[in-house]
Amino acid sequence: MPLPLVWLADVLRAVGLPVVETDGWKTRTAGGAQPRPVGVLEHHTATPASYARPAPTVQMCIDGRPDLDGPLCHGVIGYDGTVHVIAAGRANHAGKARASGPNPAGDGNTLYVGFEWDYQGVNQGPSPEQYDAAVRATRAVLAKLGRPPEAARGHCETSVTGKIDPGRVDLDKFRRDVAAASPQEDDLTPEESAILRRIETELLGPRGDRGQIQGWGTAIGPRTVVAMLVDLHNALLGEQLSTYPNSKIKLSAVRAIRDNNGLLFQLPAMINAAGQSDPAKVAAALRPMLAEVVGPVVAESVRAALGADNQAQADAIVTELAQRLAGKDAA
Repeated sequence: MPLPLVWLADVLRAVGLPVVETDGWKTRTAGGAQPRPVGVLEHHTATPASYARPAPTVQMCIDGRPDLDGPLCHGVIGYDGTVHVIAAGRANHAGKARASGPNPAGDGNTLYVGFEWDYQGVNQGPSPEQYDAAVRATRAVLAKLGRPPEAARGHCETSVTGKIDPGRVDLDKFRRDVAAASPQEDDLTPEESAILRRIETELLGPRGDRGQIQGWGTAIGPRTVVAMLVDLHNALLGEQLSTYPNSKIKLSAVRAIRDNNGLLFQLPAMINAAGQSDPAKVAAALRPMLAEVVGPVVAESVRAALGADNQAQADAIVTELAQRLAGKDAA
């Protein structure tokens, strides 16, 4: 007799998620009563992940730990947004559950479909792609179960032993996102949305635990690409790099950038008018010009990555990114 969740991969794939079906998942189950799920439970694996190593705990979730037999979830959501389907039967992910939202108390392993988000959870939050995939996966499963968005719960909300997962996630916001597709999701396909979020992350750095822009870590602290361009521009004003003895910028390299991107260096009056002492005003002044400078490079890269057969998708991504760089509020 088929296990209860053999539909899981098809349901996830139907909403455009990249899905990896692990070997044997359709017959994999832990011992005990089989799931009769009324909700979806969100976890984090407590293992650091990255785009280079997006799903390091898939095998552990299949095999289990010395103190707990596998499978440990029904799906692992990687840092890159890929969902690895683990088990179609019972998974040891929830333990005893207290009542939470519209869901009753009881055996959490029968009450919930469990998703492990592969990230560390204390010092590291989920990536944009991972969060987006979790929203889509949860929405799809709840629709299959005929349950409301409030039936999505975090392990911290059901645990009787003080679990904290999924760390660095606002679960009320998560449920709001599950409840309604964002404007970006209405405008773009799932593939376009994932590519756009990746580009946005590369420009602005990974979002903080409350969705705030926090930039990339540099030797002088968190910096976005916009802020670094402002620094570069200010350093070039008056060709006075020699007054910065600790600068690692080579004058010849900076001049080459200036010569190849002359448009960017037409900004002194604009920057001065905005007030060089106010980074927010400087960033706002830079956005329209940045769209013109960075836009063609991004357009060429996206079109090359997608290929000539996907020109419409590439154009949609580039258009949306240009609007964001010009000042449109990101979703």
